[in-house]
Amino acid sequence: MMNKPFWTSDRIVSMSAILISLATLCVFVYQTNLLREQQHLSVYPHLSLGNYYSGSLQYKMVIANEGIGPAFVESIEVIDTLGNSYEGLSDYLYEYMGEDDSIFIYSSDLYEGRLIPAGEDIALFGLLDEEQLRQYSLPPNTIEGAEKLRRILNSENLKYKVSYRSIYNDRWYITEETVTPVME
Repeated sequence: MMNKPFWTSDRIVSMSAILISLATLCVFVYQTNLLREQQHLSVYPHLSLGNYYSGSLQYKMVIANEGIGPAFVESIEVIDTLGNSYEGLSDYLYEYMGEDDSIFIYSSDLYEGRLIPAGEDIALFGLLDEEQLRQYSLPPNTIEGAEKLRRILNSENLKYKVSYRSIYNDRWYITEETVTPVME
C-alpha cells in the first residue's frame, strides 16, 4: 500500500484560501477600527478658557470651542483654596468682588447641559461698554477695574474643572492648570 503525500495540490489550495480569508478578516477589522477612530476625531470638541483684551476696557474671559465638533458641558466644579464650593464662576466672582465694587460687568455662566458649538465662543465675563453704561446711567469702567476683574478671575485662589463630552460620549475636562483638554 502506498502512502498518499500530506501536501496535495487540493490541500495547498485549501490552506491558501483559509490564510487569505484570515488575512482579509484582519485587514477588515483594522480598517473598521480606523474608521471608528476617524469618526470620533471628526467631532472632537476642544474647549479652552482664556482672557481677551487684558489691560483694556474691552477685557473679557471667554470659553471657546476650538475643535471641529460640539461640546456638551456635563459639569462645572468651582472651589477656592479655602475649600469653599461655588455653583459656577459667577458665584465665585461676585463673592470676591464685593458689593461695593464699581466694576460693571456682564456675565454668561456655564451650566450642565450647555452646548458649545464647534468654532464658537462664549464670553463668560466682560466689562460693559460705554453705550451700555450710558443706557443704565452707570459711571464708566476703569482700567483699574478691568485689571481687578482679570486678577480675580485668574487668581491662584480659583480652582475649576469643566467636564464635557462629544456626540460619541468621549469625555474630556479642562482646569485652570491644563493647557489642552484631558481625556477622562
